[in-house]
Formats: sequence, structure tokens, C-alpha cells
Amino acid sequence: MLYVLHGEDDFRVEEALSALRTELDADGMLATNSSALDGRRLTPAELLQHASALPFLGSARLVLVDGLLAAAGRGRAVVERWQSLLDALPTMPPSTTIVLREAPPKRARSARGRPESVGGSPLLAALRTLEGVEVREFRPFPPRGRETENWLRERAGAAGVEIEPRALATLVELVGPKLRILDSELTKLARYAGVRPITEDDVRLLTPEAREQSLFTLIDAAVEGEGASALRILDRVLAEGSEAPSRVQFQLARQLGQLVRATECAEAGGDESAIGEATGASGYARTKLVRQARATSRAVAEAALRAVERADHAVKSGRMSEALSLELLLVDVAGLARTAVPASSR
Repeated sequence: MLYVLHGEDDFRVEEALSALRTELDADGMLATNSSALDGRRLTPAELLQHASALPFLGSARLVLVDGLLAAAGRGRAVVERWQSLLDALPTMPPSTTIVLREAPPKRARSARGRPESVGGSPLLAALRTLEGVEVREFRPFPPRGRETENWLRERAGAAGVEIEPRALATLVELVGPKLRILDSELTKLARYAGVRPITEDDVRLLTPEAREQSLFTLIDAAVEGEGASALRILDRVLAEGSEAPSRVQFQLARQLGQLVRATECAEAGGDESAIGEATGASGYARTKLVRQARATSRAVAEAALRAVERADHAVKSGRMSEALSLELLLVDVAGLARTAVPASSR
């Protein structure tokens, strides 16, 4: 039997290989009867030599080859070079399983704008025509949809982990379709919760993405003139110990620096695309930055940035603690935002 495991979702590729190893290792002797080969340096004769060997004191033999299809290339001579393998596969010992594992496509883009993949390999096309060959491609789940939630629910069930529906939905919302991170977070949350079900509060407390979301919400509240909201969030994150005052101040300074550039561009008549190019922001971050820039002015953004510099000096000179300095800074920035004259109305 020959399996081809490939695709952008390398986590599920590894999971499929692990499941296959478990299935083959019925007698506990698979480790002794396994070969791992580098497909970039492999010849057909060497692969056939490993694949033709009978297992020693065991019932199965596994030959794992990494990167063979990518290394073989796409020229016309590829199939001809590997024809001896194609011819020999039907006569391989039934105890032998060959796995061709391909790394995720490189970030380099093809002419169609998609990551390069082994899907167009002529050797892969030739293998598909043979009996006893199974090709499994693992594509990432889409950012929106139920696939990731369903996967995580099944994962939790298989591990005997109870997680409340709202907690599961929140975890997926925060992390997205990053299965490796989701798996790690599920394990961490299960240990924290112990015998009780994982709750939404657990997720928001322990998941790094949730802490980042709280930090960004705090920064946005200050920049948009909502000082009371910013102080409430600050009290919570400092009490939890999830953020240090210095990190909050650094992120605030970074956002205000972006806002200075964005307001300068907006006051010069630049549209959203121009603001994105001037600041390097994209997606939702760019949309939010444009909204904030149109609600204030360059003078106010620069004044807020100078307030950060004064707060930093107050801490470094020992006149004020980090926490108190940060609280006063948030009040100052929010106050400036409330007095702003929007660039769009000037």
C-alpha cells in the first residue's frame, strides 16, 4: 500500500501519519521495521530496496519518504525516471506500507496567485492510476464556517474533555482555523478546568488571543475618547496579570504613531488605500485606523503621542509608578480625543 499525504494543513498531515503508524503497529515492532528517507536525495533503486525488505519479527514495515514529489519536479522525464517504482508497486510485499509525505506548499506564489503545490506533479498523476495507492490532501478549514467548530468538538469528545458550547465557539472565534494552536489550547484548558467543563471565562482568561483582544480594546477605547472604558479594562488586565503597564503603554504609543501618519494622509486628501500604503496597515486594522483618523486630527494625534513621552519620562525619572502613570495617560489621551476636530470636517 502507498499513501500520499500532502496539503497546507500540516497538522492534519501529521495526525494522519500518526494514526497510520498506530494502525500498523499492532505487535509493537513497527519502530524496528521503519525507514525514514529523504526524497530529495533518493533514487528509485534505493526506495525499492527499502520497500522490498520483509519486516523483522513483526507483521508490518513502514517506509516514510519526505518530499519526494516536490523534489522529483514536473518535467516530462519525471515519470520515466520513476517508472521502475510504478512497475514494482503491485508486487511489493503486502506487509510494506510506503508513505510519501510532502511539506506544505511554499509561500512563493504560482502564476495564478496560489501557493505552489505538489498537486500538479506528473509522478503523482501516474501514482493515482495504480491500485493500492491512496492520496490524501489536507486543506485548511475556511476562516468562516462550521468546519473548525465541528473539528474541535470531535477532538474534545475523543479526548474525554467537556467544553461548554459558548466556550467552544469563543475559542474558535479567538484562534480561528489554526488547528495546532486549538489543540494546544484545548489541552491547557482541560488541565486548568480539571473535572468540570471548560467555560467561556476559562477561555478568555487563559487564551493568549483573548488577552490580545482585551489589550486592543483598551487601546481603541482610549484613542476613541472612551476613558472610563479604557480604565475599566486596564484594571482587569492588571489584576489578572495578563499585561504589564509597560506593554500597554508601548502598544498605545505604536497605535498613536500609526494615527499620526494616518491623519496626515487623510488631511492631504488620501483615501483608505492611501492610508493603508502610508501606514502598512491592512484588512480590519486598516479599516479601524481610517475610522479613527477621520474622527480626529493630526494635531490631536501628535499631542497624544507627546503625552506618552511625558508619561514615559515621569516613570523613568522616578516621579510616578508605572500603573499610576498609565492611568493618567489613558485619561489624557481620551480627553484629547473628545476635543478633536475630525479631519473630514475641516
